[in-house]
Amino acid sequence: MRCLVGIDDTDSSRGNCTTYLAYRIAADLAPTVRVLPYPRLVRLNPNIPFKTRGNAAVVLQMETESPSQAFDRICSKVSELSDVEGGANSGVVFLSDLRQSRLLLPVYKKALSGVVSPHRVRHLLAQHSVKTFELGNGMGLVGAASALAFDETFDHTYELIAYRRPESFGTPRVLDSASVKGMELATWPHTFNSYDHQKRKVLVAPHGPDPVFLGIRGDSPQAVLGAFRLVSYDESLQGHMIYVTNQHTDAHLETELDWKAFSSGWTEGRVDSSSIGPGGHVYFELLNGSRRLGCAVYEPTGDLRRVARMLRDGDFVKAFGGVRRPSTSHPKILNVEKIEVVSLVTGEGRPLVRGTYIASPRANRHLTKPLARYGREIAKRRSPMAEGWLRASSIESRVPA
Repeated sequence: MRCLVGIDDTDSSRGNCTTYLAYRIAADLAPTVRVLPYPRLVRLNPNIPFKTRGNAAVVLQMETESPSQAFDRICSKVSELSDVEGGANSGVVFLSDLRQSRLLLPVYKKALSGVVSPHRVRHLLAQHSVKTFELGNGMGLVGAASALAFDETFDHTYELIAYRRPESFGTPRVLDSASVKGMELATWPHTFNSYDHQKRKVLVAPHGPDPVFLGIRGDSPQAVLGAFRLVSYDESLQGHMIYVTNQHTDAHLETELDWKAFSSGWTEGRVDSSSIGPGGHVYFELLNGSRRLGCAVYEPTGDLRRVARMLRDGDFVKAFGGVRRPSTSHPKILNVEKIEVVSLVTGEGRPLVRGTYIASPRANRHLTKPLARYGREIAKRRSPMAEGWLRASSIESRVPA
């Protein structure tokens, strides 16, 4: 029988990783559960204040002869690998009827750009007798339920994530930066955001204590697997798994902003009152009818800040990003992630021309669409299976029976 399970909020700032938990399910629970390609890595609204590190949920499609037993074993694995003491609020949503995933499409759309009530999600799932499991306050149910509506009919990319052995957790990652740079040059534009040439900085490896060794992102399973084989590193890894994902699709920026705190999306208007503040951050307002909309482009965005500094009063732009909640010292403002220059008040003679501008790769969010993907979006087709999409050594199997 084919089933779907969504899982979210199992990690914390001090470690663990929801994608690692998905990998361990695939590695440890066979033959009771057979995970099918490709597991889904689903990013949600990056501006949610109570998110986990990357606000990502995972979905596993599986075949099992005993859905109830599979659900119990998955919940046991979630309990084992969730950092509840560190603040994880894990949620598991299990669908034995795959058609139910379409019921969750409105939840997914809302979770990409707004704030979703966990109480409404619980009510919806209970109404349709969907199996769930919670740890902590169960906030992860929102992400787990939302992610179940994402599949390859949406624009998507792929990521190969390689995992460290437990004895390496928390130690420095050792990989050859020259090989990463060479890989990026050899595989671009079929892979992206692997190396920042401006800062000469490797972008594929995180720096925290989590189990991820590196992640390589691209437009097909074959591209990321081939790129991984070009990277040199000095560590014995536990294995890797390839995910289909909504990363690098700008999925969170598709709706017009309602200007509620923490919402993501776009707004437009004519530039007014542009200024450079402390730290080199650029601030400006957009005039949209009778409204004045505050925008901020921060120094770490690199290329995007340079574009913002060239804007002049009267330029008409579309600004994309997330709304920062107002405070006693700061007004409500749009933290800008992308600018589309629609028209220039002085025409095309300036260094700035009409077009779309984004931040430097080092400042890209997980959902940011790289310029290399414009016109190369992928939807409504599946990539052929890549041999070697999963390489796993079972930790559980090392324990004597």
